[in-house]
Amino acid sequence: MPAKVFAAALALLTLTACGAEPVPAATFPAERLALPFDRYRPAFAEETEVGRARAKLVQACLHDHGVELDVPPDDRTPGPLDRSPNLRRYGVIDEPTATEFGYHFPRTPEERKSQAERRRWSAALTEAQRTALFGERGCTAEADARLTNVDDDFLTDADFRSLRASERDPRVAKAVAAWRTCMGEQGYGYETPSAAISDPRWNLDAEVIPAGEKQTAVADVHCKVTAHLVEEWHDAEAAVQEQEIQRDRPRFDRLAAARAARLASTRRVLGSP
Repeated sequence: MPAKVFAAALALLTLTACGAEPVPAATFPAERLALPFDRYRPAFAEETEVGRARAKLVQACLHDHGVELDVPPDDRTPGPLDRSPNLRRYGVIDEPTATEFGYHFPRTPEERKSQAERRRWSAALTEAQRTALFGERGCTAEADARLTNVDDDFLTDADFRSLRASERDPRVAKAVAAWRTCMGEQGYGYETPSAAISDPRWNLDAEVIPAGEKQTAVADVHCKVTAHLVEEWHDAEAAVQEQEIQRDRPRFDRLAAARAARLASTRRVLGSP
C-alpha cells in the first residue's frame, strides 16, 4: 500500500489514543512543550475538519462505485496529545498520570470501547470494500487528491532527527546523568528514560497495569523534575528545530502553503467559510 494511502487509511480506521487529561508536572506546564515544528503541523481542529471532509468524499465515491459501506464518522473528542502533541515526547512527565497509568497511555473506558468498535468495523470489511477504500485508485486516494496532497514526510524525518540530535546536547546529557543518579538512589538501574519505559517487564498493550510499572513511572517523573530534564531537553530541541527551519526555509514555506490549500479545499467540501 502506498505511503500516502496508508496514512489516509490510518486516519479513517484508527482511533488516536486519548484519555483522562493528565496534570503536567508543576515545574513544566504542558503549554511550554511547544516546539518550532509545531507551526507546520495541523492542530486538532484542523485535523478534524480534514477528516470530516475526507469521510464525506470517500462516502460519495463509494456510492458512485456501487459499494455499500457506511464510513464511521471521526467524532472523537480531543485527548491529551491533541491538546499538547509533545506531551509524551520526553516520556511521562506528570505524577498523577504515572500513578494511575504507569507508562501506559491513559484512555477512558468509553475511548477503549470506541477503539474496539473501529477495529471490529475494519475487521469486517470485505476484500472488495477494502480495495475500494484503499486500492491504488481507491476512494481514499481520490479524496486525498481532491483535498490537496500535503507531502510532510520530510517533516517527520526532521522531527525524529531533532529529537536524536538534542539528546547529544551537553545540557541534556548532564540532566540525564542527574536523572540516572536520582533513579539509582531509589533502586533503579536504568541508564536513560527510554530504557525505563521500554523495560521488557512492561506490556504497554495489557489491560492490567502492574504496580511495579506505576511505581517506576512515578520515580521517573520525580527524577525528571529534580534533574530539570524536560526543561533542558525541550530547550535544546527547540534550538535544533529552529535552526533546521532557517536552514531550509523554502521547503517549510511550501509545506505551510500546502496546508493552507488543503484547508481551503476542505472547507469547500464541507461548505463552510
